Amino acid sequence: MPLPVAADAPASKGSLGAMMARRYDSYRAHVVKPFFRDHFARLDRQVVLVDALSALNAGPAAVADLGRALEAVLASFRPGANSWLSSVLGRRIDRIAFCATKADHLHHTSHDRLEAILGRLTQRAIQRAQFAGAQVRVLAIAAVRSTREAERRERGERLPLIVGVPMKGERVGTTLFDGEREVAFFPGDLPADPDRAIAAGIDPGEAAYRFLKFRPPRMTPLASEPCPPFAHIRLDRVLDFLIGDRMT
Repeated sequence: MPLPVAADAPASKGSLGAMMARRYDSYRAHVVKPFFRDHFARLDRQVVLVDALSALNAGPAAVADLGRALEAVLASFRPGANSWLSSVLGRRIDRIAFCATKADHLHHTSHDRLEAILGRLTQRAIQRAQFAGAQVRVLAIAAVRSTREAERRERGERLPLIVGVPMKGERVGTTLFDGEREVAFFPGDLPADPDRAIAAGIDPGEAAYRFLKFRPPRMTPLASEPCPPFAHIRLDRVLDFLIGDRMT
């Protein structure tokens, strides 16, 4: 909840700010720390989901804020290789998958660029984890694929498109989508240089055009498969990296 005070200003006794600070400290002491101690600290495999596209849409300040937040969160990890002593000294996270979500909002030709941007944002954490002996993978994924790909020839050039149903209320220019009509459009290309993407973000005037929110596809039940699975992007690779060695 934003308050009309400076971030470093002390909260006066009895004020709303003082009450919120007190309750936040209580939340950390009674909810966050016990959860971390009883559950998080015992993990040995970790998935970090990052909505990098939304940060790029919001501009350089949001990207910088995302980078700081990731660095703060990842500082609490205990990366490293596990051994027979781990049961005594405590488990370490020996495999970390950094996953850029909403890969279905882009054509697959830009997925490697999305992975490069996330890799750059988490570079310090990746280097620290690898130095400690952990394995790290960066992937662009979508748990539910809401779009499909197509292409169009324009002036002799191939234009890669994505096709899907934008969520109700999404807008492109003067067009307001009703959540029912399927559209095909060119989502644009992410910058090839991840440093430039992080420093400049995406032109705010193009943001809504580039990254619309899509409705999950409607699945048609079949006699042989009454609950067909949703399509995804690279979830199999995430699972193979995290637990594939446990299945062999």
